[in-house]
Amino acid sequence: MPRVTFLHPEGRSGDVPRNASLLEAAEFLGFPLTHDCGGNASCTTCRVEVECGGEHLSEIDFDEQDLLDRENLIEAFHRLGCQARVNGDIVVRVPLQKWGETTSSTITSSDKLR
Repeated sequence: MPRVTFLHPEGRSGDVPRNASLLEAAEFLGFPLTHDCGGNASCTTCRVEVECGGEHLSEIDFDEQDLLDRENLIEAFHRLGCQARVNGDIVVRVPLQKWGETTSSTITSSDKLR
């Protein structure tokens, strides 16, 4: 079984079934990889950045490449977790900005009234 590592403060690593998508691998490992469209390649919330082992992922198909291009994610290391299938050991970075946590510096409408 291939080993998948998700680099993130809450990241996980472990063996997953061969040919699982990165999204399925995340679910298998109990890692909450965001996927707003339900894994249908119609958003980019499951985007990851391949750190090493990219040759162990399935080829990018037209739909995945088209969506990445539309979002100006043109570097080869960008992949959609719902589309990239695992065929060997892989390490991916999960961008922090997708996790949607607000910070204490966020200004709310009630703060503007003060």
